[in-house]
Amino acid sequence: MRRTEKAELIAVILSALMAAGMITVAMMTHSISILAEGTDTVIDVVASIAVLAGLRLSMRKTRVFPSGLYKLENLIATGIGILILISAYELARESIERLVSGESKLEDPWLVIAVMAVVVVLTGAIAWYKGKVGREENSPSLRADARHSWTDTIASMAIILGIGLEIAGIENMDSIAALVVVGFLAWSGVQVLVGGVRVLLDASIEKEVLAQARSLAEAHPLVRRVLDVEGRNSGSFRFLELSLVPVEYDLRDAGKIGTDVRASICSEIANVDEVLFDFSVEHAEVLLCAIPLEAGGEKVSGSLRGAPSFELLEVDSSTGEVATRDRVESPVAPGAAGPGARAAVFLARRGVQAVLHREPELDAGAFAVLDANDVSILSLDTSDVAEAEQALAGLATTRRNS
Repeated sequence: MRRTEKAELIAVILSALMAAGMITVAMMTHSISILAEGTDTVIDVVASIAVLAGLRLSMRKTRVFPSGLYKLENLIATGIGILILISAYELARESIERLVSGESKLEDPWLVIAVMAVVVVLTGAIAWYKGKVGREENSPSLRADARHSWTDTIASMAIILGIGLEIAGIENMDSIAALVVVGFLAWSGVQVLVGGVRVLLDASIEKEVLAQARSLAEAHPLVRRVLDVEGRNSGSFRFLELSLVPVEYDLRDAGKIGTDVRASICSEIANVDEVLFDFSVEHAEVLLCAIPLEAGGEKVSGSLRGAPSFELLEVDSSTGEVATRDRVESPVAPGAAGPGARAAVFLARRGVQAVLHREPELDAGAFAVLDANDVSILSLDTSDVAEAEQALAGLATTRRNS
């Protein structure tokens, strides 16, 4: 049995005992406030049983619901909110009728106070325990039920105060105490109801969770940029979807990125059930360019095949400004066959969209690779890196306006 289920089972047993005790005392003393609170506790028992069933059923997956019945918890939380509002209405109606009629049949008020003192202790302990487990297990229905239990604790304290004032000679305080309880119940019911509906409408994912997921994804060395992070809560669980720009466009890398980022998110963010990924190319506003460099990286290399490293630039197409620079080593070993084509494959896999080339003509293998990947080739006979960057920035703005 999970902790959430254990917490609800304990609440059911204790609430049933308290309800029986309060209704019995209400019949003996004719107290409207304790009768109303006893009736409300009966609703608590029904609600707790419903939550317990929801916690058990929400983990099941069927052919009709292959993703699970997680939202059943939130549906139950919404139902609890409605039950709270109904109990508040009934309590208000009975109290107002008693006030209007001026009828007061309260007997043996000290017995009422003694019973309600015990109820305060028990409901407070139950509320604290359910709230603690609900937060640790991220269970919306258990947290909603804990909030209801806290209102029961406050309501019981109000009843004790009202009965004490009636003992002191102030008339109708039993009914007035019941009306005070109505305010707590109504406010709690609205809060629980709104919270449940928000989740059912997929509008409840926390901004902090989205920001944390983005940060964890950006920390991966194979992720160039996180374009978007979306998510939703369903029951006790979170579902996230990330749109990523990978450093290299390769299915093997995509699989590794997905596995690593998913493991990182699940270890750092509680109750994540599923993480989906969408691998995208760069924004249209950004052009990724490559400049082949000579040894030392101070001058532009004469060709792709002989370049030991490349400078990668992210150029803002709207302004022509260089947003980022990154120096990467060429993976082509000296003396390898088809070095130009190999270098071109390396750049294309990294998502490069434009390459500067000093030689008038590119070797056939490299040209075929770049052309097949729609990579622009800018021919410019210069060894100056700054001049090469300026030329690529001009190409970026030209492509945007064309």
